[in-house]
Amino acid sequence: MSRYASPDRDKRVLNLAGEIADTKDRRVPILLMNLKGILSSVPVGSKEAIKLRHEIWDYNLLHVLLLVLKQDFSIVDGDWQTAAALAAILSQVCAGMVLKGKDRNKFETESLPEAINNLFLLARRIQTRYSKLPNVTGIQKDRQRLMVCYRGVLESITYIASGHVFICRNVIESPWLLQLLISDDADTVAGVMDLLPKILRVNRKLLKELDTKLVNSIMDELVYKLSVNNEVQIGAAATKCVLRICDFYKPMVDTLCTRYKGVRPLLGKWEGRGFGKDLKDLNMLLQAGNAQMAELEQFTRAAILIQTRWRGFITRVKLQRADKAFTKFQRTYRKKKTVMEKRKEQAKEALELQRQLKLNRQRIMRDFKEKQLQSIEILPAAKVEGYLQKEETQAAVTIQRLWRGHHVRKSNQQRTDMGRQVKAAIKIQQAVKIWLERLENRKKKARAELKPPGLNELRRVELQKEIRAYREENPARYCQKDDLEMIHNKASEMLARYYMTARPNREKQTHREALIGRIDRDSELLSLAPGFDQVIDKDVEMFSSRSVPVSMKAKTDHMAQMEILRKPWYKKLVDQYMDREYEEEDPILF
Repeated sequence: MSRYASPDRDKRVLNLAGEIADTKDRRVPILLMNLKGILSSVPVGSKEAIKLRHEIWDYNLLHVLLLVLKQDFSIVDGDWQTAAALAAILSQVCAGMVLKGKDRNKFETESLPEAINNLFLLARRIQTRYSKLPNVTGIQKDRQRLMVCYRGVLESITYIASGHVFICRNVIESPWLLQLLISDDADTVAGVMDLLPKILRVNRKLLKELDTKLVNSIMDELVYKLSVNNEVQIGAAATKCVLRICDFYKPMVDTLCTRYKGVRPLLGKWEGRGFGKDLKDLNMLLQAGNAQMAELEQFTRAAILIQTRWRGFITRVKLQRADKAFTKFQRTYRKKKTVMEKRKEQAKEALELQRQLKLNRQRIMRDFKEKQLQSIEILPAAKVEGYLQKEETQAAVTIQRLWRGHHVRKSNQQRTDMGRQVKAAIKIQQAVKIWLERLENRKKKARAELKPPGLNELRRVELQKEIRAYREENPARYCQKDDLEMIHNKASEMLARYYMTARPNREKQTHREALIGRIDRDSELLSLAPGFDQVIDKDVEMFSSRSVPVSMKAKTDHMAQMEILRKPWYKKLVDQYMDREYEEEDPILF
């Protein structure tokens, strides 16, 4: 058992190997199909996949798979579809196989070449069977099934070559490749021609390592297919193969121009058949004459192509911008036109409204005049003059009333503006007063730069004498540089600490001085206070407080003291310093 194998995978592969060893030869391909499920159960490229392929190698299942591909699958269940499936399994096993030491040498020198050879043999058999089937309507499904199997086998060869680049040489040098290529069947030959560019793309230096005769043989067959065959599929594939060979192997351009001069006139029959770009590139190579001219022509065409694409891109960008500009212009024009039409409508409506108002005023005035004339006609001649005077008086009163209303409304607006100005001035004055109070409070605060109390000139002289005496007593300590730096640092720290705490200390000191002054004043007032028999209203007002919290606290303390005085003597023995929460009854506030 392999040292890489894990127990669960060993069991499946081991059971499969045991079944293959015990069964008949015709059942072996069907049993090997189980490898597909085993391989698909692990991710591609993972450690489990590598271990699984090690087990397949250790149990010799790869060798059995290679032997099975040599047999004729026309007598096996599943026919050539089974063969194509086994070819895909073989490509998966070989592409992910990683071995070491002798196993690797044996795998690369024996197993891989044998796998390529067997796959080509299988492809040749499928090609032969496909060619024998007539192209009639009744068996088109069989032909399509065989073609799918044929292309699957060729894809398996490409997959193995992509996993092991060195095997590409074996693929090109295989005699079966030319056998498949020289066939007259268009479908199968097209599959081989699709295989060649893929192999060359995997190993770009492959043609330089091959024998020139082999490369010329492949080119001869491709040029022959291109000149003789009339199938569009063959012509397109052959042209593509020739161009790829010339791209990967530059000396072939000289050979193409000297050895196949007569192929150029024959390329005219492929014009307009669907692969004009490749055909144009091949004509360019034949017209160049040598590799250098062909390369120069390619560079020229590449430059022209780049310029064409760039100019096309720039033109498309300009057209897009022009489209956007025209769209924007049209949108703006329509919007402006709509606005102008709307304004015209509004102006027209305004003029119509003015005309209607004017006609309405004229109609009202005419009705009024008619009513006035009718009233005058009814009145006697002696009362007409009085009636006219009365109408004039009413008109004057109406005019005065309207004018006074207008004047009052105007003065109210001025009064409102004046009120707003007054309110604004009040707010500004309040803000200025608050700002001035803040400045005044800052000035009243204790200044940190003032000297502390007690630090006068005499005290300074005393401190200097003490410092000088200390230095004289400890001269060695001030001679060392480290001690001086330590003293300097300590002094700097003390100075910084002093300045950090100077302002709070000054404020606390000022507060203490204010409290001491207040206590002195209160004690002096209490000492000079008259007795209860000599108290007058002025003394009571002097010792009274207008602060509500202070009054409430004094009242509470008074009631508590009165409550204590009313208690019996044995209840007065309670310690006066005992916490209030341990007293039996709380004072009642009224």
